Amino acid sequence: MATMVSKFKSRGTSSFLALSGIRCTYPSTGSVGVDCHGSKDNHHMPVQDDTQNYHIESGFQNLTHTSVTFRRALETCDPHDVIIGADTMKILWSYGDRDPVAGSLKGHSANRGVRSIHFLGPMFRRPADAQQRDDLRQWDVTVKNVSIDASMDTLYWCKILKAPTLRDKHHIIGYEALLTKESSTKQPLVHHMTLFECSTNSYPGSDPNSWDVWVKSSGAVCNSNLLTPRDWDSCITPVATWGVGASGQFLPEHIGIPIGGDKGAPKYYMLEVHYDNPRAKRVLDHSGFRIHYTRHVRPHDAGMMISGVSVSDTQMIPPGQKLYRNVGICGPSCTGAVFPVEGINVVSAALHSHVAGRKMKLRHVREGKELPRIVEDDNYNHNFQQVRQLENETNVLPGDYLITDCAYETVGRRRPTLGGYSTKQEMCLSFITYYPKIELAGCYSMTPVKEFFETFGVFKFYGMNMTDVENLFLYNGNILDLLPTTVFPNFAPGGDVDDEQNQLAIRALQNAREYSIVDEEDLLYKESILNKLIISDPVEFHDRTFLSHLNQLPWSEPLFTRRVEQSILTGKHMTFCRVSSDSISVASEIFKYPVFDTYVKAPSQCPFHLFMEFAEHTSTAAKRMSSTKLLMLALLILYRRL
Repeated sequence: MATMVSKFKSRGTSSFLALSGIRCTYPSTGSVGVDCHGSKDNHHMPVQDDTQNYHIESGFQNLTHTSVTFRRALETCDPHDVIIGADTMKILWSYGDRDPVAGSLKGHSANRGVRSIHFLGPMFRRPADAQQRDDLRQWDVTVKNVSIDASMDTLYWCKILKAPTLRDKHHIIGYEALLTKESSTKQPLVHHMTLFECSTNSYPGSDPNSWDVWVKSSGAVCNSNLLTPRDWDSCITPVATWGVGASGQFLPEHIGIPIGGDKGAPKYYMLEVHYDNPRAKRVLDHSGFRIHYTRHVRPHDAGMMISGVSVSDTQMIPPGQKLYRNVGICGPSCTGAVFPVEGINVVSAALHSHVAGRKMKLRHVREGKELPRIVEDDNYNHNFQQVRQLENETNVLPGDYLITDCAYETVGRRRPTLGGYSTKQEMCLSFITYYPKIELAGCYSMTPVKEFFETFGVFKFYGMNMTDVENLFLYNGNILDLLPTTVFPNFAPGGDVDDEQNQLAIRALQNAREYSIVDEEDLLYKESILNKLIISDPVEFHDRTFLSHLNQLPWSEPLFTRRVEQSILTGKHMTFCRVSSDSISVASEIFKYPVFDTYVKAPSQCPFHLFMEFAEHTSTAAKRMSSTKLLMLALLILYRRL
């Protein structure tokens, strides 16, 4: 059975370590360890296990520290021990100034903490070769004194930077985060950062010399139709990514991301920083990356791509759910068109969601069969988004599917959670590092707009056809850009409304106010496109905003919610293939969720864990059987189009 060897150090003379419910005490001798477990009785003091599965390898103590090296099987079959796997694990620790007496850890409460960790898989390491270390160069890419006001809850800030002047091609071999003091605490201000390559193929009417002007500027708000220059839309190929709790990554010694060199190499990059400021701080930030690169070119050019659910209001998670799934699919229309014949080799991946994320996996499907998961975390922690280096590289061939599968918990939420950039909204993304480098920046999917609304029994809105509505989502449009020419073509202040449809639209907008969200503090909902679309068909729902319609659905009915979930998961998906070269064009495609044999992990060898798995499945089935009826509203919504 596989064994884990780990080290533990503390500043005290007695120490206590807890690994997801497994607790060990180490007295000052450094040579004795006791395998314990937590107890709700005895004031949560550890209780010694019947079997001792932790074994001390070595230990020492000086005037300031106690250090212990220990080992334990990954799966002990002890009901008090959790299985150590690839999921994110949490270590609880505490230490005291005196040795414990008869197992008592009194006095440890003042010196304690928790840390998330990935126990299994290789660790990112700097180059081992002395010459490579000496030849490493650094390029610091940071924002410049971004002013975060107390009123800013969420801010995405983008800064254009110019690449180092390099006559020959070099390789980026790693990167680390450079964080200001406010983002190095337990409540960091910076939520995540991404560095993108830019293609300087200007849009009609733009000035190519503007890039050097933008380099000198402090930056601008990202993803804004009014504030972000249109040319920045060409900055889409990621080269570095960091999420809260992570440290960065160093690439394996046979690959590097190209920088500098020939005329086709990117000259400009864009740094995107997501600030999360729920505690209303007022600071000046200058965070970013330290990029490590070398003139010693490695055997393979590597690249990075993003895959998952397209960021849109059409990603919806109902309120009050213990687990609810969304999936983003990169399908054959993209992998078949862009991937080389020999495929790409995935070396690492970072999973990214926001606060509601609980389980995430990057799945791999080929010819109707799911292969082992590239990355899987059933204990996902949004505060620990470390890049996962794979123990064995995964080869993805043309025609394969990559599926980013996310599960969320919204038990304490009263309203649906929508996809978006704020941490109060949600994402479902995978940042994939691979080689050889291809012209692929991202591969996303979303539920087609028409199918999304029809899932909830809605077929038409006042003043806009479904093509107009679809364009709002696909092109980051503003509903006000469409309403004056569609809802109010003959209306002007003080004028007459002589069109019957316009009169209906105006009455609908007036009537919808009583259904609309009026919470002034919740701008995310108030400004959502879904809160501005007024239902005209069916008549049962007319004069409601679509978002208010979502709020009135019976999400507390498990059978209704599961049907909605499965309808969206296994229904149609629209995929987008974003390439960095104008020479390649891949049209979006709508396809049905693929049918495949699901990958099944090997079962536990421990009778206790098998019993627990059986009990969990039985309990879930019983809960579903207890719901014996569908609400009439659920029948109307789900079967209206049949």
